[in-house]
Amino acid sequence: MAVLKRLSSSSALLWAMVIVAGAYFLYLGAPGWFEGAADPRSQEFLGKIVAEINRSVPMMIDQETELMPAEGAPGMLIYNYRLVGYSVTQVDQERFAAGAKERVKQNACGRPETRDNLLKKGVTLRYSYFDKDKQHIATIDVTPSDCEF
Repeated sequence: MAVLKRLSSSSALLWAMVIVAGAYFLYLGAPGWFEGAADPRSQEFLGKIVAEINRSVPMMIDQETELMPAEGAPGMLIYNYRLVGYSVTQVDQERFAAGAKERVKQNACGRPETRDNLLKKGVTLRYSYFDKDKQHIATIDVTPSDCEF
């Protein structure tokens, strides 16, 4: 009986050492395994997206619209556009915002890149429009609830 107790104690000690050694290996050798996926609403995550966008700006989207540097804020990705042929005095700001809201919403909610990777994960998309002299015209937010999430 004493041999059995000794064997059980030594087995338990051996298993404890294996578990501690394994945990130590995992802690030192593979810390990334325990990190969760980055929060898509975080400044860090959105900052990476902004950096990618800003690599190719300014860029003409069409004959009238230029994509300017994007910005990131916690929970929000901000696209900045300039209407190169218009002055703020030539644009009815309320009418522009109302007309653009539905198109922007349909585009954002309909594109898998923005719908699945951002909106479904709680990120608001802000579209800010400026005139040829970079004077503010309108800002349109597309929230997850706009896409019925």
